[in-house]
Amino acid sequence: MSNTLEKKFFYLFIILQPILDLLTSFMSRSMDLPLTIGIIARSLFMVYMFIYALFVYRPQGRIYKYSRWILIGIGIYIISFLGYTLLSKDTSIITEIKGVIKLFYFPIVLTGVFILNERDRLEISNKFLMYLLLGYTGVIFIATITGTYFRSYNEYLYGLGTVGWFFAANEIGSIIAILTPFTIINIIDNKLNIVDIISIILCILSSLYMGTKVPFLGFVGSAGILMVYIIFTSIFTRIKKIPTLLNYKKISVCVIIIGIVFCGLFYKSPVYKNLMFNYGHIINKIVKFIEGPKEENPATKPMAPNEEIVVVEPEEQEPEEQELEINMHINQDDLVGSLLSNRTAVAEEIKNIYKNSSIVEKLVGLGHVIEIKPGISTDKTIEMDQLDIFYRHGIVGTILYFGQLIILMGVIIKSLFRNARYLLDLDVITCMISIFLGIAIAFSSGHVLTAPAVSIFIILSIIKLYNKVVEGN
Repeated sequence: MSNTLEKKFFYLFIILQPILDLLTSFMSRSMDLPLTIGIIARSLFMVYMFIYALFVYRPQGRIYKYSRWILIGIGIYIISFLGYTLLSKDTSIITEIKGVIKLFYFPIVLTGVFILNERDRLEISNKFLMYLLLGYTGVIFIATITGTYFRSYNEYLYGLGTVGWFFAANEIGSIIAILTPFTIINIIDNKLNIVDIISIILCILSSLYMGTKVPFLGFVGSAGILMVYIIFTSIFTRIKKIPTLLNYKKISVCVIIIGIVFCGLFYKSPVYKNLMFNYGHIINKIVKFIEGPKEENPATKPMAPNEEIVVVEPEEQEPEEQELEINMHINQDDLVGSLLSNRTAVAEEIKNIYKNSSIVEKLVGLGHVIEIKPGISTDKTIEMDQLDIFYRHGIVGTILYFGQLIILMGVIIKSLFRNARYLLDLDVITCMISIFLGIAIAFSSGHVLTAPAVSIFIILSIIKLYNKVVEGN
């Protein structure tokens, strides 16, 4: 396959992501199959990237040698892990293989795309990423206005919201959050056109009407960080008299208008109702805690002319008053548990199983089917990616998993220290915001690094940032 064909194949695969997710949704809802078109296509792409990085193109730089060694290590580890699991546990090998594919898709594809990018620089523009997001938000919008959408939450859970015709609201929400910064920056950094306006409107509507907190917080975080960055750089460039091509007035007006539209729709949206239902009691406690108990101070009340001073002995506090005072305090465990949707309870249970496991299991992991009680096993995840990776694949698997990511981020950070001027580049900051949001969502809500449909967009952001900062493209 020629160099040009390899790039075209890569771009085609990326463009097909929304279609793969749609087909996966229809297959999952209408057929009871162990594999879907999404997992098959992404598995084949992962195998292709593995073969490409090891055998097709072998650049000689030190970083590429480290990358190939990591891939070799991952290959040896996966074979050892599946062999050990098959021989020592009574478990479903299909479930374990699916789990391995979903988790190790990110480091394998990241390494493969990095080496492909070295051979022929990949061009990943903000507009390209905006169109990808438009593919998702457009489907959600059409499905919603036609009344043919699927709910974001299962029937037995309270929660308003639409996921369009897609399947997993948590994964689609994470994709929207990761791609949101590129959509915002595309509209404020270029001349306005109808497509850009439609894309930002659909992005706002999807963030609010999916009903889940991830796309909502992703949009708020993206706009908020960008606004702070714009204010800071505007002041800094004026003080230092540094020339810049950024039109700060236009950017500020665009961000303010976007914020006004977002806030105007927020109080009527499903995400507002869901947040109040799930976190309203915590918000009320915080407000009461800030305000403090509202009691009238007798010392500040003016006395009547003939009023006598009466000394009253202190009385015991009534039980109702004591209960009110207790409720004024915010329980930190309840707060963390609510914000993380009680994932900490599942994490604690898996942690105890890991602590009591054998040395081999501590090194290679517990696997994807975990025996929680004698005769009772589960493949339920913690939904906090760093913990799922560590407990499922142990110390060795975790080191290999994050090896390539740490190397690339180290090179990028080193280049930023050498050329701090890149921090004044809006494209660089946008990539950093996208990566930050992706990692933050992965570590708090999951379904990012361990979800092939989502992790590919983190990979695109990393490669785009690497090209800008390290290669200067």
